[in-house]
Amino acid sequence: MENTKKPAFLKGSIQEYIYLSYLYLLIVGTLSYSIYYSFLGINIIKYSTVLDILLSPIVILTENIKIPLFMGGYLLLVILLIWWLQKRIKKKLKKEITEEKESKLKKQHASLQYIKFLIPIMGTLGFYIGYALGGGYKTNNNIQNGDFKVNKLIEFTDGNMQKVKLLELNSQYAFYVLENERKISISPISGNIKTIHSIEQSN
Repeated sequence: MENTKKPAFLKGSIQEYIYLSYLYLLIVGTLSYSIYYSFLGINIIKYSTVLDILLSPIVILTENIKIPLFMGGYLLLVILLIWWLQKRIKKKLKKEITEEKESKLKKQHASLQYIKFLIPIMGTLGFYIGYALGGGYKTNNNIQNGDFKVNKLIEFTDGNMQKVKLLELNSQYAFYVLENERKISISPISGNIKTIHSIEQSN
């Protein structure tokens, strides 16, 4: 007889799942943001508004869209595999089986439910923390070794123009490395930066 129950944590409404998912994404994204910039010697929270913090998980995802697409595809395949295994268990439970076998199958089904719930959580955590550790270390290493190309031309309100490697641009500050320098500069945008132009990269 088939009688598989959902775990208590899977009985919430869709609205609750959406709220909790974004809250988790916000916490992990903010942590990732902080870790990334700690490699560069910057307390990014100090230079961020509430809106910058709220958007940080999305900003990280859109910086290199191939990575989240790959991760999403991988997680989806794993979840589909677990779903297929659960369907097989349910079919077995519909057959005439011993109580011992039925109990074992139900435990397997429940275990797969927990795993299916934990995979997106652990996958998201792994992606964001991996991005922070790997990306932060690589960016800092490139700056220290001068191994970067300028990609922007900043025009300041006083008429001064500087070629820079732009690292980050939030609602209030620009974070960049000046050409031929190996340290990060932070400039307020309002009343200081007039325009930021892209520089075409030559092959």
